[in-house]
Amino acid sequence: MRAPNAIDFWRGVALVMIFINHVPGMVYSHLTLRNYAISDAAELFVFLAGCSLAFVASGKAGTKPLRQVIVRLLSRAFEIWRAQIVIISVAIAMLAAGAIAFNDPLLLEWHGAGPAFSDTARASIGLVLLTYQIGYFNILPLYVVLLLLALVFVVIARRSLAAALAASFALYAATLTWQLQLPSWPAQGAWFFNPLSWQVLVVLGFAVITLQQSRPSQWQSVVSRLWPVSLVVVAVGAGIVWMDYRPDPMAVPHPRFFFLFDKQFLSPIRILNIAAVAIAFYPLFPMLARSMAPVVRYFSSLGRNSLVVFCVVSLLALAGQIARYVGEPNFLFDTGIVIVGLVVLRVTAWIAELQPLSS
Repeated sequence: MRAPNAIDFWRGVALVMIFINHVPGMVYSHLTLRNYAISDAAELFVFLAGCSLAFVASGKAGTKPLRQVIVRLLSRAFEIWRAQIVIISVAIAMLAAGAIAFNDPLLLEWHGAGPAFSDTARASIGLVLLTYQIGYFNILPLYVVLLLLALVFVVIARRSLAAALAASFALYAATLTWQLQLPSWPAQGAWFFNPLSWQVLVVLGFAVITLQQSRPSQWQSVVSRLWPVSLVVVAVGAGIVWMDYRPDPMAVPHPRFFFLFDKQFLSPIRILNIAAVAIAFYPLFPMLARSMAPVVRYFSSLGRNSLVVFCVVSLLALAGQIARYVGEPNFLFDTGIVIVGLVVLRVTAWIAELQPLSS
């Protein structure tokens, strides 16, 4: 397996934060990014996916053939689609088992799972089409669509990276202006994560690594100049979060999603914040690699095998939710959930690296 690197390490950190945040109410959630930034681990995870996309589209020997890149992205999208079908099916079964074991039918309604039991025929079709999603199991459908959209932007970037960025931001602006969404079915509403806006993070990550590879000295100079500014932006973002400030949706001008902190449409402030976080923490990895090598190896192993680890993260988090629901959660209870989760995730990554399943 490849040696620890910054992308794998921070992706592993994001996975652990997602695990903790997906068990609402845990005391350890106070240590995660969302308590110190307007953005959270989801933005970090998607941005890093864009960074990885740059390595898919190119290699040490130079730009890869376009046909090879297209096949790789399509096969990856299919792999993620297959993983989503598996984990959401297991999640629904876990809720059903919990409802039976604890004689609590309320579990059948958790996170929008009701249609899976009350309208099984339509829900089954929606699961396959990705139009039916339950709460905390809606990131992988986002990834499937993002990879399909990435095909278009990678093709455009072969001619002009600037044109790819322009097309991405044009789609983003149109989405926020006219509130374009992908509909949910059979449940009403729309996707929690809107791929038409979230794609801009993938393209930004792709552009960052592409520029870093093509112009390393100039890129390092730009990052050095932006680093002090990013610290200020991160500090301001932390202050906004600690003050619990949110713009009033009725008071901001239209198109209002440009001025809110909306996660579904990925409002610009969230993009600015995660960009500042990325730049601010950019110099940290080499220092951590020298001073905390075992920790770096742990998180990097999770990041190297991000898909299989994420699937286990989702199911472990749901198990933690059920455990806290039926138990008596306290600090020791939450500590046990976190310790078990960290051990299981490391074992998952270890098993994945023994099989041809690694990310």
